[in-house]
Amino acid sequence: METPQATPQVDDPVCGMTVNREVASAAGLTAEHEGQTYYFCGSGCKLEFLDDPKRFFDPDYAPHM
Repeated sequence: METPQATPQVDDPVCGMTVNREVASAAGLTAEHEGQTYYFCGSGCKLEFLDDPKRFFDPDYAPHM
């Protein structure tokens, strides 16, 4: 079984787009929240996440582009 860190592709929590961890990290498109690293497709999604991270953990939240 693969661990989450071993998976090169993850979903952007804001828009739901598939993101490559290495590419996002190299571009500075990551953010830490409560000890976990999140990866983003672009700066807009990263900024939206940083503005209100808890919003993206609401069970009723649906990723949008």
